[in-house]
Amino acid sequence: MTSIDPNEQPTWRAVFSGRLLLPTLVINWGILLFAIDTFIITTIMPSVIQDIGGTSLYAWPVMIFTVGAIVGSASAGPIRIKYGQRDGFVLAGLLFLFGNLGAAFASTIEILIAWRLLQGLGGGLIISQSFGVVGSIYPPGLRTRIFSVISTTWGLATVFGPAFGGVFAELGSWRSAFWALVPLTLIFCILVWRFIENQGKGEGVQRFPVTRLILFSAGILTIGFTSQTDESINRVLLILIAICLVAWAMRRDALSVNRMFPRKTLIPTSAIGSSYWYNLFFTCMFIFALIYSTLYLQILHSKSPIVAAYISANLSFCWTAAALICASWSGVMIRVAVVGGGLLMVAGSIGLYLFALEGPVSFIILSFGLMGLGIGFSNIHVMALTIECAEHGDDALVASSIQTIRNMGLAFGSAFAGLLANSAGLKEEASPVVILRAIELIHIGAIVLSILTLMSLIIFIGYHGKENRFTRNQ
Repeated sequence: MTSIDPNEQPTWRAVFSGRLLLPTLVINWGILLFAIDTFIITTIMPSVIQDIGGTSLYAWPVMIFTVGAIVGSASAGPIRIKYGQRDGFVLAGLLFLFGNLGAAFASTIEILIAWRLLQGLGGGLIISQSFGVVGSIYPPGLRTRIFSVISTTWGLATVFGPAFGGVFAELGSWRSAFWALVPLTLIFCILVWRFIENQGKGEGVQRFPVTRLILFSAGILTIGFTSQTDESINRVLLILIAICLVAWAMRRDALSVNRMFPRKTLIPTSAIGSSYWYNLFFTCMFIFALIYSTLYLQILHSKSPIVAAYISANLSFCWTAAALICASWSGVMIRVAVVGGGLLMVAGSIGLYLFALEGPVSFIILSFGLMGLGIGFSNIHVMALTIECAEHGDDALVASSIQTIRNMGLAFGSAFAGLLANSAGLKEEASPVVILRAIELIHIGAIVLSILTLMSLIIFIGYHGKENRFTRNQ
């Protein structure tokens, strides 16, 4: 594949034709694989438990996949340097392939958990490498468009992922759900090998960041353990330990030559840092809004599980729609999308606080929609603008690290939401009064996170103008 012209005209046709057609297919194929594997486990787990047992470890196949995905995505930069963009991508696909193959043969829940870890490692690498490819081969004018296509792929997976697993669960063959992903992953590996260049190999120091990855893994695994205890004090201690371990890993990375993250990561007074805080905050807000939504829609509003699921999915639908609508915006409209998106997220979170408990349900749907629109309008432009602020040669690292930060937001957001719910007394078979108290507390947290998200966006817009390397070099 030849290099991409940086002056490529920013049109939708350019994304889906010529030299970018096959990279676009490869990127979205990989993201679809990861997304489907994320969603299918929730629908097949009852069948898994019925077949091989392991009720006491019910949550572990989901949790360990998340841990693996975060560690895998954090490894994307060093993997790319050591093996190159193409070979690192193929390695990610092979890890994912063997993880699904092993899961299909699992005879005990413990063996399934081990293979789910490998799936997560491969999946995290796939999705971060996909973002890295966007940063390395797509010209700035086309990045918002490819990011909106990626958002659409996620939206489709949100709708069809659970159904994909549900079909096999209905057929009484949960193993076939993993088997079905094996040939799809093999095709993905072949496409990567054929159509992605192996650039980036050997750029920088070759030593692999083992210590940092161990610290990072330990921190994320500690977060996962918060779901295994009902004691609030234990959850607080585990969260604090996790924050310390991740902060230690990030600190070591900032002082290292072979970095897993770009410079100024999580430094709020910088474009990249404020962008990463935005990604962390909005992902936590997203989790706070959705994690107990089907619960209160079923119990407080008497909705069926499928109706409750699709009401919650309105957030994802609107996220995808907004991303497609604003992908071609430029100039001052980008600022409107970014800041306006932040305001919509605040409005959506306030709406959920006001209407989640007593309705009407139409206003709950509207609130989810506002939050989704806010994420969709701001997200693709922030990602594209953040890459513009990368140091020379760091475009792929900056792009791939965004997904790592989001995965961290998913983990920490789930842990903090669980802590708030637990402090309100939410447990199995909780009374409606307890559910009311817990949901109210969680939505207050969502409002706080949405305000922090908006503040991060405002700071980002200010620093982007100073640190954008294209305007800085003019």
